[in-house]
Amino acid sequence: MAKRKRRQRYNGPDLTEHVDLNPGDNFEITLGEINDAGDTVTEIDGAPVVVSGGLPGEVVIAEVQKKFPERIAAKVAQVLKPAAERVEPECKYFLECSGCQWQHVSYGHQLQLKRERVQREIDKYETLAGLEVDLTVESEKRLRYRNHGRFTIGKYEDAGQVGYKNAVTRQFVRIEECLLMDQKVNDTIALVQDKMEGQTQMSIRVGVNTDSMLVQPKMLIPGLDLATGVQHYEEEVRGSCFTVAASSFFQVNTGQLSRAVDEVRELLDLQGSEVMVDAYCGVGVFAVLMSPYVKKVVGIEESASAIEDAGQNMNGVTNVEFIEGKTEDVMADWPLVDDVDVLLLDPPRVGCHPDVLDSVKKLKPKKVLMVSCEPAAMGRDLDLLCQGGMYKLEILRPVDMFPQTRHVETISMLTLQESQD
Repeated sequence: MAKRKRRQRYNGPDLTEHVDLNPGDNFEITLGEINDAGDTVTEIDGAPVVVSGGLPGEVVIAEVQKKFPERIAAKVAQVLKPAAERVEPECKYFLECSGCQWQHVSYGHQLQLKRERVQREIDKYETLAGLEVDLTVESEKRLRYRNHGRFTIGKYEDAGQVGYKNAVTRQFVRIEECLLMDQKVNDTIALVQDKMEGQTQMSIRVGVNTDSMLVQPKMLIPGLDLATGVQHYEEEVRGSCFTVAASSFFQVNTGQLSRAVDEVRELLDLQGSEVMVDAYCGVGVFAVLMSPYVKKVVGIEESASAIEDAGQNMNGVTNVEFIEGKTEDVMADWPLVDDVDVLLLDPPRVGCHPDVLDSVKKLKPKKVLMVSCEPAAMGRDLDLLCQGGMYKLEILRPVDMFPQTRHVETISMLTLQESQD
């Protein structure tokens, strides 16, 4: 489950005012390492410089996008000395809309960079050091994999146009299509382009394996042959149909979600007798799809709309129960008499609430599997679980849910040590 993390405001000294560079200026520079945001870092006269669209060791002409007190933000304008891993981006909006960080990086190297990111995070902790991260599970689709797009509607001279807002410059970028989106999303953009005056945003969600679609907000466009303002859509994963409300979270890469379900089932090696808890369960995908392999599944979710969806998604399954509430509250006052054998944690980007980790140590499930969308939060949470030797980290397996971007999903597996039973 992913939620956007708000960037903290910088309150330190001005590190860039002495550098005579302003937006639109070009400069030649050799690029350094890639940071956690997916950009290369370097410096000019001691001032930090972050350059998007580059690779370590490249010599480039960069264009200043914006000057911040803590950094100069720039993008690659021309490559003078390319890295071996560089490829030609396929999207004409690359570096303009800022949605993709790595379209210029060969796919094999993207997978390697994501694995290295996860490895860096766990190597920070003595309790986790020494475990080698598995190879990243690649995505079958590298483009047109997203089932969900959230778009900005232009204002003033751009009124009615569909596009994105650049994360650095905050400038509006009109698009005709997005190469990350499923074709049904792009077909919808074409239907409404230039007709969205009066709106500020548009969300399009499609069932990749169904004919279902959810387009928000409600639009009154003359002659538009498209249902808008619908509150639910449906998607099929591994033979089960899932209803998803407009306000409920669902993974954007349906194909990789199916792969992740397979990976989870393989790693847990379920025998059919286990009581399993699916914490932060969302609309119940893991709970429903794991139910044939266990005695009972209990799903916990605080979103009322997701819990309502989850109830509908049981599809006749009788060994699944869903509880509405914050995971930290439900687990702290565990309402069931059953011992928990297996715990699946799929927390938001900020990671698990500390009280959840305390409850894990009290309930002592034999296996804990975490699905994380933020390596730093994952490393912190795994370290807390492994402190004192109660749990041992057995496996870390990155899954590429988001090709062409820096983002990585990671599945981790911990086992309760015998001395703690």
